[in-house]
Amino acid sequence: MSTVNIESSFVRWGDFPRQRLSLGFVAMRSLALAVLVTLIMGSSALALQRFPVERWLPLQTVALEGDLLHVSEAHLRAAIGPLLHGGLLGVNVTAVRLAVEALPWVDHATVHRVWPDALRISLTEQVALARWGKTALLNDRGEVFHPSILPKGLPHLAGPEGSETRVLRQFHQYQKQLNAVGLRLAGLVLDARRSWTARLDDGAVIRIGREHAEARLQQFAAVWPRLTAGRKRGLRVADLRYPNGLSIRWTESVELTHARGRGE
Repeated sequence: MSTVNIESSFVRWGDFPRQRLSLGFVAMRSLALAVLVTLIMGSSALALQRFPVERWLPLQTVALEGDLLHVSEAHLRAAIGPLLHGGLLGVNVTAVRLAVEALPWVDHATVHRVWPDALRISLTEQVALARWGKTALLNDRGEVFHPSILPKGLPHLAGPEGSETRVLRQFHQYQKQLNAVGLRLAGLVLDARRSWTARLDDGAVIRIGREHAEARLQQFAAVWPRLTAGRKRGLRVADLRYPNGLSIRWTESVELTHARGRGE
């Protein structure tokens, strides 16, 4: 908060002529100060026109902070290069930040001026947990982003638009249940009918269905050790969409059925 000094305006009854003279002097002094300020501002404006701020405070350096695994310097140069004008004070740091965050692999960025001639850009890359559909990735918050090149080795998830967070959450839940019995979940799909299908890392398929999905998968995990005891055949398809059991198809095309009734 600024402090304003208020001078006293007390007037003695017998001093009116002197007071009028004093007020006139103050008015002339104020006018002179106003003219001086105008001249100074005009000179400053002229100086800025002849010597713009980017000439006496040029931007010399852009410093990057962060672990850059997928964001290249070339991509950053292309994104922010056209924005680095106006010198240190004239550059639009908000526009620079938005341009950096528009890069597919950038999750968050901050941009600061550093005296006398630098910008510091701190960025955090996206953490990709899974592929989403054919062309996208999911980050650790279940948000979709679209890099030009998709990394290999990630789980493959898919579902209707808006189901990203739900599918990722269910993938983690099913992964725990299957890992406990030695099975490795590599993909999960929620179709338009809201029916779940899981795929293991060896290509085996588990059709979980729509109703009571977690309970069905839990029952499958509970009986899996007994189903595989003494067997050398691998799983091809497990169909859990039966009201009273499940159906197993092995890689040798020998079907073992533990159910009566029809699936969904």
